[in-house]
Amino acid sequence: MPTLTLRRSVILFCLSCLMAVTVVCASFVLLRGDRFTDSTLAFASRFRTTAAAGELARTLERDWRNLVFLTERAGTLSPQELSYLLAGAGGDGTRISWVGYADLGGTVVAATDDLLVGQDVSARPWYRNGLSGGFAGDVHDALLLAQLLGGDAEQPLRFIDLARPVLDQNGDVAGVIGMHINADWLADYLAGTAERFGIDLFLIDPSGAISASSSDQAPTEADLQILRSAQAGIGAEGRETWPDGRDYFSTVVPQVTSGDLPSFGWRMIGRLDASTVRFGVDLVRNGAHYAALLALALVTLITLIYARVVLAPIARLAASAEQISEGSQDYPANSRITVEAAQLSTALARLQRDPVSGES
Repeated sequence: MPTLTLRRSVILFCLSCLMAVTVVCASFVLLRGDRFTDSTLAFASRFRTTAAAGELARTLERDWRNLVFLTERAGTLSPQELSYLLAGAGGDGTRISWVGYADLGGTVVAATDDLLVGQDVSARPWYRNGLSGGFAGDVHDALLLAQLLGGDAEQPLRFIDLARPVLDQNGDVAGVIGMHINADWLADYLAGTAERFGIDLFLIDPSGAISASSSDQAPTEADLQILRSAQAGIGAEGRETWPDGRDYFSTVVPQVTSGDLPSFGWRMIGRLDASTVRFGVDLVRNGAHYAALLALALVTLITLIYARVVLAPIARLAASAEQISEGSQDYPANSRITVEAAQLSTALARLQRDPVSGES
């Protein structure tokens, strides 16, 4: 007689199917793991970089709103009153280093701490561009303020600029108010944001140079495709090997602006270290292992229940049939679990009632 029972055959069949499904799923995870990692990194890099760019733009937009308020009030105030107002806008000077008002001739009339009052700033970009409308200037070295604020050759003072024209009561341009924001604050802000978001951040100007960053690296557009995309002002993302020899997944946000804030021309690049951020594949692999164990346990439980409820009655009927063939007069158990079991049970019962038919 065969040693394989119906119950064992069903259990082996179910386990074999489960093993085949597990092998196929594991192969898929292993073969597609890198692509899954890249898609996960793409989402994380894009989300964090966009959030960082928006946060920086909203911070600078608050300074722009203060500047708008100053320019709307400046035409009705005396130089002394305006100096008080400018001093309040400058705060403690750690972030906003200087705020000043220059008349149509380019002479500074009022400023924080009276710095540069009486000096000609008509050649400065913030003044020239501020005469024609709102202006936001990229990072530049301090020229007139360098000695006054304590800069030196080793650590020169650098600023970003905001400027806006002042209109008189007739709506004509009467001068320009300029605001110098310390570039060291910008670098510290990027560093803090990068640490909070777990990503390296780079501000890129239209020429492809790095205006500020949270990293000590300073690659050029010749080194990386992502920098060339940033220089062109195109949103892009992808995995790339940086000059330090490590793979990073980078994202370009082509504009860093918010509301009415004029554009500095910045593009922001955020990068994630692809070698250390392995949560995508690890999560899938660990999840696949746990899912396989859970599936094995559930299939085993369901198979045992099935074998007990459906197959056990058939096994008992088979034993009854063997006993009847040996002359036993015991009636087989009545089974109604399946059609086949019911038919077999009824047929065996008839054989017991009709010995003649049983003999034939």
